[in-house]
Amino acid sequence: MREECAQDAFAQGLQRWPADGIPPGPGAWLTTTARNKAIDRLRRAAVGTAKLREPAARPVPPAADPELGDDRLRLMFTCCHPALPFEARVALGTRTGQ
Repeated sequence: MREECAQDAFAQGLQRWPADGIPPGPGAWLTTTARNKAIDRLRRAAVGTAKLREPAARPVPPAADPELGDDRLRLMFTCCHPALPFEARVALGTRTGQ
């Protein structure tokens, strides 16, 4: 990870320095930029790990109603598809649940 962060810092320097000018301490600038990139990666990894653990910590929902057939359940999930406009999802979902 160190090498990747250093490489990213050099790449950012190549992009910014022609426009902004070379900073007074280029070595310090590269070190600070690489450290900040490493901190960002560690934070992002920690958040990703927490998000992966989150569904496992949720309680298991109760068993499905035996009267609710597979076709009806499939229809309810279809009604909630994100490709449908929100208003249509609400209308279809409430009508299907009856």
